Amino acid sequence: NNMENQSNLSARISVNSKAITEVDYIFDSKLLSLAFTNGTRYVYSDVPLFVFNGLQNSMSKGKFLNQYVLRKYSFKKV
Repeated sequence: NNMENQSNLSARISVNSKAITEVDYIFDSKLLSLAFTNGTRYVYSDVPLFVFNGLQNSMSKGKFLNQYVLRKYSFKKV
């Protein structure tokens, strides 16, 4: 199980990727937050829960993010 921390409000998973270190998902607002190894963090809006669940279950988190999240949802640097 990749879950490090889960509450009713959010969940966090670690990502073993060259670019991304961790992912947070906020259930009620459907926000997906990605922390990159270079220290930047981006928040993606309106990401459905099934996308986060798919990420949790994927063998390659980086490939999943590239294919299903990055450039598919609106985002902002935080």
